[in-house]
Amino acid sequence: MKFTLTRTQFLDGLKAVLNIVPNRSTTPILQNVLLEAAGDKLKMRTTSIDITVCSEVDCTVQEPGATTLPVKLLFNSVAKAVEGLVEVTVDENESAKIVAGSATYMLPGMPAKDYPPLPETADPLSYTLPLATMKEILRKTSYAASTDETRRAISGVLLRFKDQKLTAVATDGRRMAMVEYEVEFPAGSESECILPNRAVQELQRTPASEGDVVIEIKGTQICFTFGKLQLYAKLIDETYPNFYQVIPQELKERIVVDRQQLLDVLDRVNIMSTDTVHSTRFIFESDLLTVTSAAGETTSARDEVPIKYKGEKIEIMLNPVYVMEPLRAIDDDEVAIELKDGQSPALIKCSIPFLYVLMPLRVH
Repeated sequence: MKFTLTRTQFLDGLKAVLNIVPNRSTTPILQNVLLEAAGDKLKMRTTSIDITVCSEVDCTVQEPGATTLPVKLLFNSVAKAVEGLVEVTVDENESAKIVAGSATYMLPGMPAKDYPPLPETADPLSYTLPLATMKEILRKTSYAASTDETRRAISGVLLRFKDQKLTAVATDGRRMAMVEYEVEFPAGSESECILPNRAVQELQRTPASEGDVVIEIKGTQICFTFGKLQLYAKLIDETYPNFYQVIPQELKERIVVDRQQLLDVLDRVNIMSTDTVHSTRFIFESDLLTVTSAAGETTSARDEVPIKYKGEKIEIMLNPVYVMEPLRAIDDDEVAIELKDGQSPALIKCSIPFLYVLMPLRVH
């Protein structure tokens, strides 16, 4: 096996697949990258079993073939090389010689036949939407997903394809984010699945945002294809809770506030929060919201922000971080906060089909 490509091409392909490789594994080959050179392409693949990432770059193939090499050593070797061509030669013993400028590296390989196969996704349900939209959907919801792996059903983002819409939902039991986008797909292709947090993170960290993403779902597997990248993930095989029942229906008070002003106030007041005291009092009065936070009897913060509101005075205790996270994910200049009273869930809305439900904190 022998191929040549530029350092930049090699680095770009390796960067796309590097992140999911475990630092330690009882299966050594999982710390390797599968390299397949054929035609004028080099395909690269890594896997953690639950997640598999594939990339493809152009190259000149002198001798087609496949092998697996330690991905982090390979990446570091290419990253340290001078700009220019990189030549990779692999012998019959899976030993790789990498020549880049005046530098030569020797890396031990393992047979490609021992590498885990790609997940099976034949005859899947398929959906296509702009990649930027998919990343936006995840950005507006994923922060609310549970990080407690023992609560598997909510340790990811629900994706529901129904009624020509993609509905995404994330919750940790204390707050919930939901967003809807219109998506065209064939009749009879309705489905829903729970995308694990790790797969969400990998999708969000990819620099690509142009073009479409093709989403294919088959059984407990999902595949995202965009550009020259593919991401396979094992879905969370659980039943997602009925999220509609937690959306409050009778909220008599509606407050409109400048999103950035509120975010700035919360950022200033939140410096008084501690690991044990992480709550902020919101006092809504006519045209004014007062935000206070205290950590003990002698440490406190107070700030104000103008609002559009003419209703009765309402005081509610909320986790400030749980308010700031959706505000950072929303792009609107203004947001609406809907309340019933100080003991019931609060609702945050904006101009797009987005809502965020937040449970109040109980103060004893």
